[in-house]
Amino acid sequence: MSASNYSFEQLLMKQSATLINSDPNNFQTTWSQASFDVLDWFGIDRLTLYPNSMVLLEDGKTCSVSKKHIPPVNKKNLIGGNYLDYLKLLKTNETYLTFSKDELINSDNYVLKQLYKEGGRWHCIIPLQLFNQRWGALSFTNFHDADTNFDLEDIKRLKLVCEVWLCYWQHSTLARTLKQNENRLEDDSDKLLLLTKKQTKVLALIAQGFSAKDCAEQLHLSSRTIESHKYRMLGLLNLNNHNELIQFALRNGLGLTENIHTTR
Repeated sequence: MSASNYSFEQLLMKQSATLINSDPNNFQTTWSQASFDVLDWFGIDRLTLYPNSMVLLEDGKTCSVSKKHIPPVNKKNLIGGNYLDYLKLLKTNETYLTFSKDELINSDNYVLKQLYKEGGRWHCIIPLQLFNQRWGALSFTNFHDADTNFDLEDIKRLKLVCEVWLCYWQHSTLARTLKQNENRLEDDSDKLLLLTKKQTKVLALIAQGFSAKDCAEQLHLSSRTIESHKYRMLGLLNLNNHNELIQFALRNGLGLTENIHTTR
């Protein structure tokens, strides 16, 4: 079934299923393949994700996908000339920005002008946020259809897809940082069984950033008892230091605060 025949709900579900089952070490390759369905569904020729960092942009840290007949992003064009003006556009407070063929031709913006010279005939920028913090932006370009027009509903849908991408992206980054892999997860689940209920509570509080004194107050124990629990856990889990203990806790979801029941 072609992606263009999916409902938006089907597209979103397929994106989520593909990414959630991906190996963290191969996330970018998996994302690149999954994003082609998004190009097809929205009728986009080229799509680029930009990080919210001039340093990363100068280092070429962008992610882009395009259809076969479309030129890939020329990163030299992004960092040549007065590209800082384009970076300002990526940080817009507007919901989105669009540029028609005529606006690309007549723009004083170096990157937009270069985009037209590449064959771009319509361009759009959507700023992205994650956990209420600016993450970067999405830009997409059509090269042959100068009459492209996305309504606000289309923009919201595309933005939602990208926000789903970012959530999985961030988690895959964390997983790689913690050197998470299938064998280690199996080992971790076995190791968790070695801890007592009290030790698990202590470890959860430590992972949430509480000091030994704070843990003691929360659990009505002495600081010395908390330290004793901590060193016993290091031995039981075969870990070397405090940081490894925290990483173990985070890998196993112990850094989450306890759920509080809410009704409405």
